[in-house]
Parts: sequence; C-alpha cells; structure tokens
Amino acid sequence: MALLILLFWVVLNGRLTGEILCLGAGVAALAMFFLCKACDWSLQREGKLYLALPRMIGYALTVIWEIVKANLTMCRVIYAGKPEPVVRTIRTDLKTRFGKMVLANSITLTPGTITLAVRGDELTVHCLRPDMAEGLENTVFERKLKRIEEALHG
Repeated sequence: MALLILLFWVVLNGRLTGEILCLGAGVAALAMFFLCKACDWSLQREGKLYLALPRMIGYALTVIWEIVKANLTMCRVIYAGKPEPVVRTIRTDLKTRFGKMVLANSITLTPGTITLAVRGDELTVHCLRPDMAEGLENTVFERKLKRIEEALHG
C-alpha cells in the first residue's frame, strides 16, 4: 500500500525529483501509520495483498474477456430477435461479503445478465436467454475469486 501511495503522490506531482520522492516517502509513511492504527491494517495483510495481486489482475482480464464474449452473444440475440428472459437463483461457495459483491457485479457487468439480489450464499440473476443461465453455476468468475480469497484469507 505504501508503494501505491508513493506512486500516486508522484503521479499527482507530475514530475520526479529527489525532493518530491523524499516528501512522498514521508507522506506514504504517515498514511501507512494511519492505516495501521485506524483501519486495522497490518504489514502482514499488505504482504498477502501483494501476493494476491497477480490473481486480481488475472481476474480483471477474465472479466474483460467474458464481457467481450457476451457482447458477441448479445449481438446474435438482438439480430435473431429471440430473447427468452429467465430468472435463476444460484448458490456460491465464496466466504466473504466482498467476494460475493465482486461476483454479483461481475455478473451484472456481463451483457445479458443482471444480478437482482444477493441473500446469504444465494444470488438471484436475470438472464436474457436460458443458455446464459446454464453457465452461472461454478463460473470462471467464482473459481478465480475463490483463489483470491484463499490468497488473502488463507
């Protein structure tokens, strides 16, 4: 986190000098002190975050790829003119509320599907076609999010 704060500091300044770097390091140190004291942050937690970062980037790329594929499917549905909306309730094995929220939003970002509700371990999803609903159980999103949760929470 300290590296991200320092990088953000340098970007906001628009140039890189020794003075800006030293001042930025001080600001990053103060921000880290605040995070550790006020927000229940720790260096161990930050280490886990850095270890999970490649998985998070992989997840983001997967979401982008799935959005592209779903857009192509939506083009076919629109030109064929045969939407058959369905509502399905699926169960997820994700443990954290944050993981469930990311899964729900990833489903909503994918064209043709909208997450209507999240209750406990169940997500209610509206799909424009029944074949879109078939792939909702144990999606690539959920598998990758489980790996991220394992990296962050053990």
